[in-house]
Amino acid sequence: MDDKLVMHRKTNSEELFLVSCGYENCEPAQFFGPSIRRYYIIHFILEGQGHYFINDRHFALRKNQCFLVPPDVVTYYKAEPSDPWTYVWICFNGTHALPLLQHCRFTESTPVLTVADTESYREAIFEMMGHAPLTPADDCHIQSILYRILAMLGEQTEASYADTDSLDNFYISRAIDYINKSTILNITVSDVSEYLHISRSYLFELFKKHLNTSPQSFLITARMANAKELLLRTNISVEDIAFSSGYQNPFAFSRAFKKETGMTPREFRQKCSFNGKILDY
Repeated sequence: MDDKLVMHRKTNSEELFLVSCGYENCEPAQFFGPSIRRYYIIHFILEGQGHYFINDRHFALRKNQCFLVPPDVVTYYKAEPSDPWTYVWICFNGTHALPLLQHCRFTESTPVLTVADTESYREAIFEMMGHAPLTPADDCHIQSILYRILAMLGEQTEASYADTDSLDNFYISRAIDYINKSTILNITVSDVSEYLHISRSYLFELFKKHLNTSPQSFLITARMANAKELLLRTNISVEDIAFSSGYQNPFAFSRAFKKETGMTPREFRQKCSFNGKILDY
């Protein structure tokens, strides 16, 4: 399969219309933005990892998550250098677009959703790309698939809030948001549990059940993602990056970074830079 497939096709509907859709197997650290889009875009992550920045918030994303790029908002997203993401996307707009997205609980303040499996969305988007001819029948097929994708998201959201896991999902999303916003601080797992007003043991059970990792491992991964970003985007010293990633001891930071990535911070900066120069991401 090609690394990138795109279909530009604006369908004929004021209520909800497609602008484009596609598939891309991204290169390491491949990025888009900072930019402002004219339309809504939803990316469904099929494999790998990446980072999404919107309204001064950072989301570390992975397989089986999707993120919304709203119009008229500055956003920036890029593939993880060590495990770049592959995704499919739909770009659309219309008078019914915002109400439908709100029904899916997709908003500018909550731009990320976790889905059971992104494969069904990949299949739907590839089916959409199979109706490229400019005929009224193909236009109808594309419109129906676009509605189907939003219906699948809406049904999943309704189910998640109706079942017994809804409270778990609430705690998990709040914990992830708190950790991602606090990578510069030397927070601990106890700080996270106190923030949520739940026990450390319950927090551990939630992370193992829903994310298949421990809160401590997730916290370290978030710190490392922040450190990688600073190593690639800035020229500040490794010592300052350590302090900006929640570590009071630069040596402890370097040990943790090498354990997580297999490289020291300096080796990572040198290997992931372009011709020895720090890229301005």
